[in-house]
Amino acid sequence: MLAGIRDTPGRQDESARHAGRMEAGRGVLEAAFAVLDQVREQEPARLLDLAAATGIPRPTVHRLLGQLLAVGAVRRDGTKYRLGASLLGAGGQIERRVRAVAARPVAELAAHTGAGVTLSINVGGRSIFLQMIDAHEPLGVTAEPGEPVPEGTAGADALRAVEPRPYIDAGQVTKGLTCVAVPIPLPSKATAVITTMAHGAQPSPKLLNATCATAARVADRLALPEQSLPVPQ
Repeated sequence: MLAGIRDTPGRQDESARHAGRMEAGRGVLEAAFAVLDQVREQEPARLLDLAAATGIPRPTVHRLLGQLLAVGAVRRDGTKYRLGASLLGAGGQIERRVRAVAARPVAELAAHTGAGVTLSINVGGRSIFLQMIDAHEPLGVTAEPGEPVPEGTAGADALRAVEPRPYIDAGQVTKGLTCVAVPIPLPSKATAVITTMAHGAQPSPKLLNATCATAARVADRLALPEQSLPVPQ
């Protein structure tokens, strides 16, 4: 023992608590990596099969998957799970950059228009949602990060776009709900899309113009070197 330092009972108790927290943290990390390994092995993987393969209780696997979904490490494919874009090499780097650059413009678009707004991306043929902000008057639709973008929607059409123009759904998919989707070309033949959704038969000029302006703003920011981006306030 070092001179002048007494190993008091209080210090021993604190050391024991710290060791316990460290051990618990290691246990959670090991469980998360075990789940990720099995998602990689089985994809598309079912919750039941992941629990059986890892030996981790199903409620714990479900909770871990929710945390992994939130950071983009896995994504939903119906009721099954696949690796997320954040673990797919260059695709993950593109996704993280789009998410970071678009976060503030997307939030401001939602606040300015009152519409629901989604941010989605197509990388390597995978079309998934990155973010959704619901409308001021809830639309009754959801888009969780990592979920696939439904086929036949304006967002799905824009993700496969060959020209950067707005794609409009005037109630064809859901009666009484209109959408504007604007594509943003990315490196590696990837595409991001900003989609606004609102009640009505047709998008208003305000909604159309605001969506296009936000997509252009995000595209301009993505064109800057990463270190040149302004720090969010």
